[in-house]
Amino acid sequence: MQELLTWAHAVGGAVALLSMWIPLFSAKGGAAHRKAGRIFVWSMAWVSVSAIVVSALRLAEEPDKPQGPLFLSLVAIQSAAATWWGVSVLRQKQRSAISRSSADWLAAAALLGSGALAFVYWLQGAMLLFAIFGALNFVFGLRFARVLGRAPQSRFWWWNEHLFGMIVACIGTLTAFFVVNYGHAPAAIQSVVPPLVVWIAPGLLGGLGIALATRAK
Repeated sequence: MQELLTWAHAVGGAVALLSMWIPLFSAKGGAAHRKAGRIFVWSMAWVSVSAIVVSALRLAEEPDKPQGPLFLSLVAIQSAAATWWGVSVLRQKQRSAISRSSADWLAAAALLGSGALAFVYWLQGAMLLFAIFGALNFVFGLRFARVLGRAPQSRFWWWNEHLFGMIVACIGTLTAFFVVNYGHAPAAIQSVVPPLVVWIAPGLLGGLGIALATRAK
């Protein structure tokens, strides 16, 4: 069961990795953008759900090795919330008051809660990545809550938030791809590029992309 889910999870990740480039570089709002975007969203939904299920199975099988499954769940929550956010704001273009969407507030709460727990887990001796990704989840959750808790401040607020959510989801896809394949990279590359760089580099580049894109808009 676990092996089958892991395989299906990997297939979903591959579909997300391949489909994400079309919405990023095609005409915004065009047919290609929308169709490829739907494929990306559904594949990310499957990847996130399957990651949490696989993590639970691994944790039940090896309770003495919790860090790997718990970290996978942490990243899955981030990817799921970001993908949901990117889709949800498209339906809120005309919102003029505080959001009453329970699903949106739940996404923000999941990010805040998982981020706080991950940081506490790091303080108790877990690997540094729990602190880094826990802080990211908490910051993203604060951003979502801030946007939800007030009336939109600009005409194109939804565009910036859609872009933010989708790029964060793409960052998760790229990070997973690099981490999975890092172990198969030549020894010369592994000796030059430490594992921590593989985890954080997509996020740094994606953050720069978000800043440039939203400023341009």
